[in-house]
Amino acid sequence: MRIAHIGSKGLPSRGATERVVEAIATRQAVGHEVTVYGSRRVCSSARYQGVRVVALPVPTWKHLGPFVLDVSSAVCALAQGYDVVHVHGSENGFVVPLLRLRSRVVTTNHGSPYETAKWNRFAKSLMRIAERISVRWASAATCVAAPRAQRLKARYHRPVRYIPNGIDRNALADSEGAAVLLASVGLQPGRYVMFAAARVDPIKGCLTLIHAWRASGSDLALLVVGDLWHAPGHEAELRFAAGDSNVVFMPRIDDRDVLIGLVAASALFVFPSTVEAMSMMLLEAIATGARVLASDIPENVAILPKGFPLFRAGDTTDLTRAISETLAETEAETRSRRTEYAGVMAQTYDWDRIAEQYMETYRGA
Repeated sequence: MRIAHIGSKGLPSRGATERVVEAIATRQAVGHEVTVYGSRRVCSSARYQGVRVVALPVPTWKHLGPFVLDVSSAVCALAQGYDVVHVHGSENGFVVPLLRLRSRVVTTNHGSPYETAKWNRFAKSLMRIAERISVRWASAATCVAAPRAQRLKARYHRPVRYIPNGIDRNALADSEGAAVLLASVGLQPGRYVMFAAARVDPIKGCLTLIHAWRASGSDLALLVVGDLWHAPGHEAELRFAAGDSNVVFMPRIDDRDVLIGLVAASALFVFPSTVEAMSMMLLEAIATGARVLASDIPENVAILPKGFPLFRAGDTTDLTRAISETLAETEAETRSRRTEYAGVMAQTYDWDRIAEQYMETYRGA
């Protein structure tokens, strides 16, 4: 089968949608001809683990660049006449009718960008239209979150298959790299609470975490990892909330092994998002065996083992309670439970199985 992937920035991945594309495309490349279209700004035309990568030129303008990349990728894919074109991201759904002229098209909803505050009303309207097209015009539509898949199905009256994100079971935590990074900012393993996101937007709940951590009175530091500048004014809001307390801000870490090493070395990892699709960060944090707290949004509850510690999303008081109670538990009290959770994550969200689910969807389309 000849397969193309559109909607990512290319390979190798640096996070977000690209990680999903890399995980499934490299597995599909064993026995199939797979092409991934990306931006020349972040990747090069080459072969990557058996996948043909086509890097296309795009303008540097923030919002025009992704649009040009999607259109250019669709035109190239149309010329090639692939058996299946996989379009990632509901916001990219506007290219689906064009691609349907020659190919079967499978779409994946990785979340609804119009749910974030960063876009104006006009942009959100366009994204809703693109989402509708991505479901109604696709040969087959998928979504990485089960509750969201049900909402899309009810909204657009078309089947939407739930196919989750996964975990790389062969990934190893880089403990040495993490230790070096911690030492550079004056932190010690086991002596910090951690938050991490690629883009620290308001929906990630970091502000709630800072308030709750301060209210808990913990003597541990708070490590915040991720780029703060994506939402105007939010960085200043976070730094003001942190004040002169022991909050360490660290830029986004693209080395996944080092990031997982930081999670594994933390006293507690907190995932306070108020809006998510399906977070690989949450899956991987649990898979390390670390102590983890997660917000109770439906997308989190749907993937977490029964009895997993939760707190009310956006509720500072409830998060303060959860932090205090979790840190008060001894290692012996939580070790077996955390090991069980880690095993469930690694077994349930296996990329090999997930890649085969996508192949089943392609064949069905």
